[in-house]
Amino acid sequence: MSDPIPTGCRPVDDLLGGGFERGVVTQVYGPPAAGKTNLALAAAVEVAAGGDCALYIDTEGLSIGRFEQMAAGRADRPDADETVEEIASRLVISEAYDFDDQREAVRDAEELAEEVELIVLDSATGFYRLERAGDTEGGQSLRKVAKQVTHLLSLARRHDIAVVITNQVFTDPDSDRDRALGGNTLNHWTGAIVRVDRFRGGNRRVTLEKHRSKPAGDTATFRIVGDGLAEGTDA
Repeated sequence: MSDPIPTGCRPVDDLLGGGFERGVVTQVYGPPAAGKTNLALAAAVEVAAGGDCALYIDTEGLSIGRFEQMAAGRADRPDADETVEEIASRLVISEAYDFDDQREAVRDAEELAEEVELIVLDSATGFYRLERAGDTEGGQSLRKVAKQVTHLLSLARRHDIAVVITNQVFTDPDSDRDRALGGNTLNHWTGAIVRVDRFRGGNRRVTLEKHRSKPAGDTATFRIVGDGLAEGTDA
């Protein structure tokens, strides 16, 4: 298997054993505005800046301006030899406006799997949250999402690529805690699970909850800065 896909942020990459693992689906979940998309987008930029391609399935309205900021930050590094335009040309963005679009985009990812090193689904559960409100068949919507995740897992294993899905949270009434949408069903099909939270001093805290070769419970901090991600600061 090839090296993991880095985010370019050392504490996060160290936590993940070098970055997002290939051959599995990594679930990145947390509350709104915690930094999930920034982590996923940073990895896509690293792939593109390294000369390879990434597929980004966007269900939430990706900020092209934010991507350009990250790409510019990557292109400005002393060791960089890629322009913003060259980095942008290697990011394939597939926009989904409803659950049917999302299903088709995930299905069509198979056509690009041999050409990319990373597939991002951001977010896997945004439309599921809407659909489950009218789900009268008990779990039908969740089964649809699970089918998409297993399809992405098959692509990850077959083509030795990394797959990252972002996920939202809900408040579990039994424990009064925020948990990942989809619960055990999605957790079962994701080889790594990472929770992202806002943390003191403007930092974000990343907690590793599941990994095939790293201990669960380890944490790292990072900051969201103008041109990408940076190491966390002491609060």
